[in-house]
Parts: sequence; structure tokens; C-alpha cells
Amino acid sequence: MDSGEKLQIRKVTSAGLIRACRKYLAQDPVSNVLPLGDLYSPLFEVSDVYCAVETARIVGVCAIYRAFLKPSVVLGAVVQDVKAALVKKAIGEISDEFVSLCPPEEVDLYKDYSTILRQHREQQMVASPPRRIDCGGINVEKVKENELELLSEFYEPRTEAWVPIQFRAGPYYCVKRDGKIVSAAGVHLVTPQIAQLGNIITDEAYRNQGIATACTNALVTDLASKGRIISLFVRANNEPAIHVYKKLGFHKVRDISFLVLHKNK
Repeated sequence: MDSGEKLQIRKVTSAGLIRACRKYLAQDPVSNVLPLGDLYSPLFEVSDVYCAVETARIVGVCAIYRAFLKPSVVLGAVVQDVKAALVKKAIGEISDEFVSLCPPEEVDLYKDYSTILRQHREQQMVASPPRRIDCGGINVEKVKENELELLSEFYEPRTEAWVPIQFRAGPYYCVKRDGKIVSAAGVHLVTPQIAQLGNIITDEAYRNQGIATACTNALVTDLASKGRIISLFVRANNEPAIHVYKKLGFHKVRDISFLVLHKNK
């Protein structure tokens, strides 16, 4: 930044700022998929979003998603000074533990204000468009609104990454046995440009039967029908899942660090 330019951090609440931040992040929807999603309903309802403004231009966005037990901090910015200012602001709004998903080169941004408790490596994969595959006639159903309780009963013992508000973000597909869901695939967020898959889980008793692949196949076909890029994060060492995603037309675009942090007092 030039010495005469002053960076301001503003909370995003007005319709005008929301539109400006969406436009800024949509220039690179793949890299900015998480903060971009937090600017769309229903995630915006449970997020605090801040933007960095320099000479009347948006130059960065930070979102704190608060639907989970630990808030999640994600960034959308290019310049290192802007990233640092947004991280400082976000951690100032957090009381204790939080998580962040970021490129490995951004990990050091958090070390001045927090302590890393745990971390693991993931990778982002995208498909544009996905590849539809033959799943052998497995019966996959779109989860209906009146089945939200049934979906929650399936997810809640199996993952911490599920909250019912995500069902409002976009479609979920499932396979049932004896009236109960045994496999499901859905989304964390959906925007006009990109959708982020999540909560792709199969009950242990029904794994290795191709039903998770069938659920995901139906889901990505639906999401891609409007021309969206399809994105997902997967643990870098989860070779079985990565193999399935490659069959569906996904390819790796970047590494991601998943961090669990504690705010320094």
C-alpha cells in the first residue's frame, strides 16, 4: 500500500457492501469458495463478515462462520498486509478456540494472535463439469424437506460438520435401507458460481458397496445443471475418497491446511 492510503476494516451489513464483496470474491470463486459462500443465505445469517476497504475499493474479505461449536475463520484476499489486518480483526472477535481452512502459506498469519492446537492437510478438488458415471442402478433419493429430522438422525452421531441450516443451502441426496438413511451427500454452501460439497458419509455397515459414489454422482449432476463449478475439500491421505472423486471428474487444484487454534490471551 502507498503511505497515503489508509486501510479500513468494515463489518459487512448493508446490501451494497454485500454485493461489492460478492463481486470481489467471485473474481476467483475457487480460491474464495468459503468466504463467498458465507455471503449467501443461509450461511450469512450465522456469519460475521468483514471487508477491507482501500481508496473506496474492496481489497479483502474475512468471514467468521458461527454455526459450529467452534467458529470458522476464512479469508479472501491477495495482499499480505490485507490478510494480516483481516486475521487480526477476526481473532479479536473470537473468545476461545476456532478453526481455519487456509492455504499452507497463510498459516503463519495466525501465529501472532493464536496457538495452533492441531492441524492436518487437505486438498481442494474441483469439477467443471463433473463426469456422470454408471452406479449400477442404486436407488438414490433427493432428501425432502419433511425428512430433515431423518437426515439429522443419520449425521449427528457421525460428524461434527453438520448443522441443519446447511440443508437450506442446497440439495442433499441419500440412499435408504428399511426406511433409514445409510448414506448421504450434500453441500456446505451454494452460490451462483460455485458449490462446495460436504457431509458425504456412509454408515460403516454399508461401505464399499458404491452407494456413497451413487449419492455424490446424483448430487454433482444436480448442482452442475446450472453451470456451477463443483468444489470439495478432502483429507490428503484419504485415497479411497480421492479415487472416487477422480472418477467423477474432480482434480486437485491446491493444498489446504485445516487448523484448530486457541486465541492467545
